[in-house]
Amino acid sequence: MKNNTGHGCGCNDHKACPPMPAGHEVKSKSTGCDIDTFLIGGTEETVVLADVTVETLVEADIHLPTFATDIKNIRKNVHLTQCKATPDFSDPFRVKLFVEGFVHKNIQFVDGGSCVRDFSVNVPFRCFDFVDLINPVAFPFGDPFSSKDSGNLEIREISKDGMSADRCNFGSITFEINNEPIKCKLLASQVDQWDILSDFDNWGRFNKITEKMNVVLFLKLSQKQQVAEPSPNGSTGAEAMAAKFKKITRRR
Repeated sequence: MKNNTGHGCGCNDHKACPPMPAGHEVKSKSTGCDIDTFLIGGTEETVVLADVTVETLVEADIHLPTFATDIKNIRKNVHLTQCKATPDFSDPFRVKLFVEGFVHKNIQFVDGGSCVRDFSVNVPFRCFDFVDLINPVAFPFGDPFSSKDSGNLEIREISKDGMSADRCNFGSITFEINNEPIKCKLLASQVDQWDILSDFDNWGRFNKITEKMNVVLFLKLSQKQQVAEPSPNGSTGAEAMAAKFKKITRRR
């Protein structure tokens, strides 16, 4: 028997979400499909939720590979490794924003032999906060939550002796709602820094730079949504589909 554990968990430094593993493939029987088509009113568009600025303070100590007599230039580039917005389910006009990244710095300095050298470092930063939106986050069926545990909506029958539930005969309802993610885009950035030189030797050369930075990010938060327009029958396709979904999942 195959052991179906320890695989596909996102471990071993996997960057992407791995596929769900299956220990076995079983035989099944199925019939044709019953398809309903809804009159669609409106279009699916990318809606801007908010344009926001994120500001964070960073301090870092940079140790040069050799002693230096002067700093000629410091070129800076901001790179984000994470920009994730998750809904605040108590308020559709607010999200939780998680931002991580680094400032890549190429430092050109003059060493003790009057030669210009360069040294590159990444200075990481991170910040988390709530963000108020101009347009609300939308969910396709109103409620964003799924039910994947068959014990939540379980159907049982009484046992033959009438004294308990039949543990060998039961059913359940599970459902998944695939919500549109909130996209985060870096439009621009600004780095305001102050450099402090230290660790001088007897000849006035230094090899340590303490940088105090103010990193400002200009972000755009957006989500793909269905913009409703009344169809000829007076309803939208999204509303009709949501009503059927709530009916078959026994939700109000």
